[in-house]
Amino acid sequence: MLRSAITAFGFLAVAIPVAAAEPGGAASGTIAGEEIELSVWTEQSDYTSSSFSIYFRASALRERGLGNLSLGAEWIGDLDGDFLSAEIDVPILDTDPYRSYRADLNDALSLTITSASYQGGLLAIAGQVEGVLTSMDRIALRNPEPDDTLSVNLTFEAVLSLLQ
Repeated sequence: MLRSAITAFGFLAVAIPVAAAEPGGAASGTIAGEEIELSVWTEQSDYTSSSFSIYFRASALRERGLGNLSLGAEWIGDLDGDFLSAEIDVPILDTDPYRSYRADLNDALSLTITSASYQGGLLAIAGQVEGVLTSMDRIALRNPEPDDTLSVNLTFEAVLSLLQ
């Protein structure tokens, strides 16, 4: 009797996460060679039929003088990892003019999607992003400083709401 109850509970535990998917998620990896854990900022993260935008935040970023990390991509057709554009941005706090670390596909940014599925108005997506971001003025992306860079290597999982 106890064994069948444990088995039944085990099946229930597996079924609940699929049925109860909610926006959220996390990323882990390294920024500037240091291990970091980030959480998805659900109120700012979303997707459309041809793009996604994920904002990650962590107190560890603020401690390093950085703002929230944003990752975005656009595609045509199916979300199969063939992107028209993709970019990553990390604001540098307390700078004047306002600066950020940034990279896109033209800067050898690597964005790999390992899984993506749509379910009831949600996009469950997982992948990896890797690149070297360069410091530049945030407005108009001017004045890059090639000697001021930030390496990023993150694996992420997110559940995103459809942009309304």
